Amino acid sequence: MNKITYLVAMLLLISSSLFAQGEADALRFSREGLYGTARAMSMGGAFGALGGDQSGLTLNPAGIAVYRSSEVVGTLNLSRNQSAAGDRTAHKSRFDMDNFGFVGYFPLRNDVMPLINFGFTYNKLQSFDHHRNAQGNPRSTLIDYIADRSAGIDPVDLKMGKDLPDPFNTQPWLPVLAYNSYLIIPVNGGASYDPVDTKNETAVNEIITREKGYMDNYDFTVGTTISHVLNLGFALSIKDVSYNLTSDYLEDFNSGGYTLTNWFTTSGAGVSAKIGAIYRPVNELRLGLAYHTPTWYTMTETYEAQIDDDMGAYITDPDYKKGQTYSARFTNDYDLKTPGKLVASIATVLGGRFIASLDYELTDYSAMKLSVPSGAYEKHDWYKVDNEYISMDFRTASTIRTGMEFRFTQQFSGRLGYAWMQNPYEAKFRESGDAAIAGSNTIYRMEGDTHYLTGGLGYRFNRNFFLDCALVYQTQTDDLYPFPNLFTANREELVIDATPFQLKNKSVRGLITLGYKF
Repeated sequence: MNKITYLVAMLLLISSSLFAQGEADALRFSREGLYGTARAMSMGGAFGALGGDQSGLTLNPAGIAVYRSSEVVGTLNLSRNQSAAGDRTAHKSRFDMDNFGFVGYFPLRNDVMPLINFGFTYNKLQSFDHHRNAQGNPRSTLIDYIADRSAGIDPVDLKMGKDLPDPFNTQPWLPVLAYNSYLIIPVNGGASYDPVDTKNETAVNEIITREKGYMDNYDFTVGTTISHVLNLGFALSIKDVSYNLTSDYLEDFNSGGYTLTNWFTTSGAGVSAKIGAIYRPVNELRLGLAYHTPTWYTMTETYEAQIDDDMGAYITDPDYKKGQTYSARFTNDYDLKTPGKLVASIATVLGGRFIASLDYELTDYSAMKLSVPSGAYEKHDWYKVDNEYISMDFRTASTIRTGMEFRFTQQFSGRLGYAWMQNPYEAKFRESGDAAIAGSNTIYRMEGDTHYLTGGLGYRFNRNFFLDCALVYQTQTDDLYPFPNLFTANREELVIDATPFQLKNKSVRGLITLGYKF
């Protein structure tokens, strides 16, 4: 076989095993972080019942009815992310605009409905800018995993060559790449495969990932107040997603090794809606409730993979030559429905000097759903198995945000906050680490709970100009898997042990918001 073979792939993919997205990818584009104006972030993002803040409108659109003047604001963010696994640490810095918004105040001179306000707000919901690096000694190897997953595939269907059918058109990627790199050997007439004999040497494995991208949200909001007691709001939201991943997975033995490299990009846009209310039974108390519909995304992804191997010390086949086995670049379109969410909030405003606020948010991640684009592959439900895994492996997760503000003078304020985001996994799934992997990138994270400690200051220069600053400290501990664990039936016995890394993530963000009221 030719070791350096470029596959000219068919654009029509007829096997769901080719699709690079799976439950891990659905989760990636369904999770939102803590982003927004410096004032909101310094109070832990807890603005669901307060309103009067541009990023608070993203939580509860009824907050737009709090405004009694027009306003324009912008927020700059300087951040540094760190991910550490064992003695390996990777950093990534970012400078960007996280928030921009405008609210127009329109008084109606009516006692029942005294105003109607319109607004446009941009908020960054997620940044994917991360570098990660980890090295260790797994109990099992990726070659063991691939050999197990290749059972039942005819070796003829895994070969590459001009006169052979495109193997990526009928078989999963990993067996194709591994077979043509001589990493798996067919036995029993091809009914099963053995990993190449590495003479019981312990592998040293390494993960290197470089991620870049964003999830941006644009809200078009309208709201009013009824008798200055009940605020109502509605928002149409448009989301924009861009994600880029380059990953390297290396396994080195005493006399050789190999590297699996994946390139993966995703871009897309989605639409959703929000409806909210804020009720003020007395002047000191605010009660908020908001519902966010699911977001319906249309996504396009491209992906390609390559194995560089130098395993001559372990391979007896005389035709073997070290080199590369790589795929063409594939493109796939798919739709994603993210879960809706419910946000309940309570806040108190005392004497015009002290504010305390609490938000509680529920999101059912088992409701995520992948599907083919409307009108395409109409007779096939390619994602039926993926959606079944999603419904089994994920749960309803909670988010709590709380914060307070104290006005020292008419011009100067201080703020503190905290937020906690629960991980979205069912307990058995998180403990087992046997995610369903699509495509050839086997690296994935099982995210832990996320904690935010926040604080900041605000200063009003005059009745028009104001400046807010915030510091946000975020921590999260994940399990980083080089590939999924594999168990016998009913998860009774572990047969492939991926030996995950404990990945400790933290970031520090500094934010500055400048606003003008008129």
